[in-house]
Amino acid sequence: MPTVFLKNCILALWAGFFAWLATFGQQHLARLLHPKLWWLVICGAVVLLLFLAVNLRRPRALGQISLWWRWPTLLILVVPLAYCMMLPTARFNSQTFAQRALQDAEGAAAPGFVAPQSGEDEAEEGTTETSLGRLNAEAASLAGQEVEVVCQVMSDAKLPAGLMVCYRFRITCCAADAQPVFIFVTKPQGAVPANDAWVRAKGRLSVYEHRGYSIPLVTTETVASEKEPAVPFLF
Repeated sequence: MPTVFLKNCILALWAGFFAWLATFGQQHLARLLHPKLWWLVICGAVVLLLFLAVNLRRPRALGQISLWWRWPTLLILVVPLAYCMMLPTARFNSQTFAQRALQDAEGAAAPGFVAPQSGEDEAEEGTTETSLGRLNAEAASLAGQEVEVVCQVMSDAKLPAGLMVCYRFRITCCAADAQPVFIFVTKPQGAVPANDAWVRAKGRLSVYEHRGYSIPLVTTETVASEKEPAVPFLF
């Protein structure tokens, strides 16, 4: 009986968590999964509820296995939920950038982008910004134009003087496959934004040759603090 009760509690807990993510927790789900795949979370909640219904109707004899032998399995099922406590503060940052970016022989970040397809990498509709994916894919044709980007910034000793990295992460499926996409921006006059701060930078685009790579560079006219986008990824 205790085994059956605990199994049903765990199923209910997971079903409730998935349902919460798909409804009230979308601000967290946006940092975990591609929006086009959110339906999978809803399906997961439905499947778990069905399993719960089946378990509630199963003969009690199936739950006679000693809890002592089952508790490690049940505990493992609960452990992932503990990570949910970190959702409100978990963010990709410059440390993630360093871990996931392609690097050259000297340890400097190298462009590793893939050209956007079918317009999926465009900035949010109704905004004036240009996506980092498009800037990387069309840097030569956009050179000389005024552009506006929203990104996180990072200063590093390996960068040329006066420049910062402006980066976001692109996902195909979920946060697990996120890869950084970046350009350079010039540091503003006065206070320089802290590493990983979100900014809106406006300026003229050019192409900067760095360590054998051609990297888009925005010579900034303004750099303003920006709220983290509801969906921070590129697609």
